[in-house]
Amino acid sequence: MKELTDFINDSRELIIRLQTILTENPAVGPENGGDGEFKKAMALKSEISQWGFDSIEEIMAPDNRVSSGKRPSLIATIEGKNTSKNLWIISHLDVVPPGDIGLWDTDPFKVVVKDDLIYGRGTEDNQQGLVSSLIAAKAMLEKKVKPDINIKLLFVADEEMGSEYGIMYLLENTQLFKKDDLILTPDVGDPNGDFIEVAEKSILWLEFTITGKQSHGSRPDLGINAARASSKLDISLSTLYDIFNAQDAKFDTKTSTFEPTKRIGSVTNYNTIPGSEILCYDCRILPCYQLDDILSKVDHIVKGIEKETGTTISLKIGQKVQSPAPTPDEAPIVQLLMNSIERVLHKKAKTYGIGGGTVAAYFRMRGIHATLWSTLNETLHGPNENSSIKNCITDALVFTDMMVHAK
Repeated sequence: MKELTDFINDSRELIIRLQTILTENPAVGPENGGDGEFKKAMALKSEISQWGFDSIEEIMAPDNRVSSGKRPSLIATIEGKNTSKNLWIISHLDVVPPGDIGLWDTDPFKVVVKDDLIYGRGTEDNQQGLVSSLIAAKAMLEKKVKPDINIKLLFVADEEMGSEYGIMYLLENTQLFKKDDLILTPDVGDPNGDFIEVAEKSILWLEFTITGKQSHGSRPDLGINAARASSKLDISLSTLYDIFNAQDAKFDTKTSTFEPTKRIGSVTNYNTIPGSEILCYDCRILPCYQLDDILSKVDHIVKGIEKETGTTISLKIGQKVQSPAPTPDEAPIVQLLMNSIERVLHKKAKTYGIGGGTVAAYFRMRGIHATLWSTLNETLHGPNENSSIKNCITDALVFTDMMVHAK
């Protein structure tokens, strides 16, 4: 292990190089005005093609919304002595948009290195996990360490917008995964490195379109104010906290959450009463509740607001994912990860649940145990997102230990 550890501890320049290549190829999904992951995937494949992997496979999900017509996933494999079993480390290629550019101190798609930190959109979510898995694999390849089972690094598309063109496409259209495979996603974590995610909340994204009647601001009697109805709807939806009020200490936020997010108005001036408005909600629901029960209550609230305000309200569901059963603490992947964390970091890791939205949920839905772990500063999705080189090295050391000990 010392040769592997020395290689990883000396990988600062390689980490910066990989992060630079990935960041300078923006991979924003078409829903957010981007062109997908194709250029980023091809740049990554070109970079690692001479590293000595036994194979690098491309799988393309068709998507006519992007210029390439394809949403790529890449699989880089180190064959093990036993080729019938796999350790998967799965990270995602896509990133969220930078948001308000004015809040960034640097160009979000140009890497800037300041001491231990690498700044840029995607550097922490999820390029740190991607890069750390590559550093671990390169250590194995450079030092010619053959693992007992196959090591498969999977880089998927479309994680940020629901995984339809990423892990869901792979699960539905290939036979890549087996029930006894070991599956880790380095896409959740905390600064201490002792947080292992084994459970997720259900996800419900709701988009309400409130339609009233536009009129002059001085003649509300001639209109039906969609903005006021939207506000009333928002306040009424907050009662969901009181209705579905169970708590589960396993989760980082122990209650279900029901939060308004995006709002789109139909007027831009002071003196027009709006005839329509869009209100969006992001709901993260504890596994003890069924999403259909939530939707039934939402429908009841909507009908009440329609009656009170004279508006009509339509509902579009942006995402509806019922949480599967958690990965048990005794699952082989959890035990392998716990043991590696203890050997490398000398820490006793604990298992937790999160708000949902990772690729692990789709494996759990199919009865395949999966878990998430990494060491993160938790700057993801914010302005001035950054990744710690030290954290990347720490994660790579743990991943290498897993690769060596996986059976």
